[in-house]
Amino acid sequence: MRSLVLTKFHFLSMWNWRSVYLGRFIEPIAFLILLGGGLSGSVATRAGSYPAFMLIGLICVVAFRAGTSTVSDVANDRKWGIFAIYVMQGGGIAGYLGSLVLFAVSVFLVQVLTLAGVASVLFGADVMQADQLFQLVALGIVIVVGWVGFGAAAGARIQSYSKRDLVITLTSLPVVLAAPLFYPLDSAPHYIKWLSAANPLTYQVAWLRAEGLEITRGYGFAAAWCLTGLLLAFFLLRAADRISNER
Repeated sequence: MRSLVLTKFHFLSMWNWRSVYLGRFIEPIAFLILLGGGLSGSVATRAGSYPAFMLIGLICVVAFRAGTSTVSDVANDRKWGIFAIYVMQGGGIAGYLGSLVLFAVSVFLVQVLTLAGVASVLFGADVMQADQLFQLVALGIVIVVGWVGFGAAAGARIQSYSKRDLVITLTSLPVVLAAPLFYPLDSAPHYIKWLSAANPLTYQVAWLRAEGLEITRGYGFAAAWCLTGLLLAFFLLRAADRISNER
């Protein structure tokens, strides 16, 4: 019950950070409209349809943004004593993580369905079939939960807004661009391929684009990713100071 109450406060906090969340919703739509529309006739993919190829990449971007947003949420909760009050009232670490997951998954679902709607209007209703979208959403949720775990783990170690902003700034753009989200790796330079090999999004977008029996393997890898992130977050949050040192 405490976890659900805390989830409600996460949703209410969207109003206080409305400009940030508005940007999170606009960014992937802008990528789809401008980049997807501009490159749809010039980028060849094995799947054939570049808008569908890019839409799956954007689902990965949205999932990754859930992780960076969680870093901010946990840092804010520790700075303003929300995490401390929750624990003092008998809330557990698992419940706190559950509230973060419920909030992040809800935002993710709205973003993905919005992207799918915009894509169908711009590029035709057949850009993605309903069963494929369901599969992407289901697998995407597992990936999101993993990113929430890693984001919470990072937030448990961050003691200041400046460090939080530095971490997000230095990781966001390189992680998104150094993965085959918007372009195939076949013709990419060698250094891009090396960077992609160390990038989690490279493997996650491959899971989402898998077909046939590879889908089952993708779910297995995603589940391992999810479990690793949650366990890391659980132990780091349990060991973290309830209130950060920043004042």
